Amino acid sequence: MQRRLALAALAVAGLARPVAAQDAAHYWTFGYGPIGQLTEGTLVGGVSDLSSTYYNPAACALIDRPSFVFSLNSIDIARLDVPNAAGQGLDLNQSVFRVVPAMVAFHLGPHEDGANHFAAAFLSRYDTDVDVGFSAANVSPTSPDASAAYGRFKQRLLEYWAGIDWSRRLSRRFSLGISPFFAYRAQRVRRTLAVEQLSDSVSHEAFLGREDEYDHLRILAKLGVAWRPGDWELGATVTAPGFKLWGKGKTVFNATAASGTGTNLLAASTQQDLDASFKAPWSVAAGATRRFRSTAIHSTVEWVSAVSAYDILKLDPAPIAGSPQTIPLYYRGESRSVVNFGMGFEQQLGETVHAYGGAARNRSSYVAERDSFSPWDLTDVTLGLSVDRGRRRLALGVGYAWGSGDLEQLVAPPDESGPPPSRPARYYRFRISLGASFNN
Repeated sequence: MQRRLALAALAVAGLARPVAAQDAAHYWTFGYGPIGQLTEGTLVGGVSDLSSTYYNPAACALIDRPSFVFSLNSIDIARLDVPNAAGQGLDLNQSVFRVVPAMVAFHLGPHEDGANHFAAAFLSRYDTDVDVGFSAANVSPTSPDASAAYGRFKQRLLEYWAGIDWSRRLSRRFSLGISPFFAYRAQRVRRTLAVEQLSDSVSHEAFLGREDEYDHLRILAKLGVAWRPGDWELGATVTAPGFKLWGKGKTVFNATAASGTGTNLLAASTQQDLDASFKAPWSVAAGATRRFRSTAIHSTVEWVSAVSAYDILKLDPAPIAGSPQTIPLYYRGESRSVVNFGMGFEQQLGETVHAYGGAARNRSSYVAERDSFSPWDLTDVTLGLSVDRGRRRLALGVGYAWGSGDLEQLVAPPDESGPPPSRPARYYRFRISLGASFNN
């Protein structure tokens, strides 16, 4: 705030950097199915309901008479705190309460040994709504000098998958399967910052605004193998990133500054009907489940590949009124490789009641100045119960996740040399999960 605020409008290095939702950098955000939600999704080896369409497409052929699975809404209460996110005294914080859809899957046709098996599924991979603000004020009636600032960051990100699972037994204990999915992704990001300063009877004002949005449709496939030798249940999957079917986007940018010293600036750009790209990673997962008389232990590990830097939207620079200079605009994606892992358990408590739990390490693929916003690696834990009524299973669970990391300062003054400084950020989330499954 002590620098010349007229030049602060050139801090587009901060606002022009893409910022995505807090969950976009994490691949194990949601669990699917009543058991998957309560065991942190560690079911690549031992999935026993139609959440297999996601966890392991091959397992559907080995499940005893599958029919329908419904992951009801997960209720999330989350908190994000980033002191000095946009500069000294400009803190970013948010409390979130949201209801998140999860999964619906159902079997198609007869379920016979030696036959082809089909299932259909719709699931939510990402569903986040972020609205955070930061502000600072130093206005006193006893002093002629004053300064103030206000900013806002708002984003809506969603990605839904819809597809068909095919699986077939090659023997009594071994099967293959594939789930092709259509994946629709939409992202809307809006960022604003206004700063004012009055010093020695000279005023300085600056405003920065940036909006980016795109819609993208791609097709991808998840391949799986499942093997169940005795008390062990083993599985492995490969998920291909897929290829683009369609994508469109737009950007709106505005920067203004006025100073009593005569330094003024106006820059603006509106770019529509842009070709949009989104590049997903490869992933390879392996899982094992060991079943005992009344207990089962699940484990899964997944490697997710890195994605090299690319342009989500290819943008022209924003012109500056009365000047041959321009302000470069970028909207880029990139992610680093991660390995996620977790363990879960089932424990039979009676004829109809089972207890579940799980713990997982959900690492972040965050790369600074790209389309991710979550540098923190998350630790997730969940506990829950299910009640079995014949071929119906109803489940309820609670979970908690936490993490911390260094987040690059969201808005950086242009006269600072080197990259923007990092700020410590803390994130934690409380979740209530509901689910149900039905067999014939």
